[in-house]
Amino acid sequence: MSKSYKLIIAIISSLLILTGMYLGSYLPLIKSQLYVKILMALETNKIHSVQDFFNLVNPALEFYSPIGQDEVVSYYTGGILAGIISQQNNPQIIEALVKETEKWMEPIIKSQKGFSISQNLYNFAQIYLIAAQKIKSVAYLQKSIDLFKEGLKNSPNRYIFLEGIFNAYQIKGNKDGMKEIGNTILKYWPNKEEVRNAISNF
Repeated sequence: MSKSYKLIIAIISSLLILTGMYLGSYLPLIKSQLYVKILMALETNKIHSVQDFFNLVNPALEFYSPIGQDEVVSYYTGGILAGIISQQNNPQIIEALVKETEKWMEPIIKSQKGFSISQNLYNFAQIYLIAAQKIKSVAYLQKSIDLFKEGLKNSPNRYIFLEGIFNAYQIKGNKDGMKEIGNTILKYWPNKEEVRNAISNF
């Protein structure tokens, strides 16, 4: 093998290694740093409007990284948005936040892959459930039920999904649905007295 041929192989190998390091290490690091920046800004109460909030979070969500997108979206949805929506009373702001959640979460859910599709389904369902209670939205409530049920397909009889459906049926006033799901919960977790009492007292 000639020296020039060996040199070409070495150069190509080096480029591949550097590219791998860039895609697999550097970009995920920058994305995680942008997410930490969101948390720090929220702690210092520097957000004064919905647009301020979107201006803060979008750089982290839009930053390209082959690793970490669904993790950041999941943490953002379950760790930040759920809390913000639960503290809001303005229907327009809640709807804007839900719409933004849909923008980022729906592609991940449709892809049916990621670090934890079940966790993403749960976080997304919780957003709809919280928003449904805040603005009395039947549409949001049904979407939460559909996502909780989808979660059960991936994780049969997982408690968080059964509990989510149970709570949604309770809000909806679906006593038969509550009883069905409640009995399933009590079958596997017979010590859940709050579920038993909710069925009895409904």
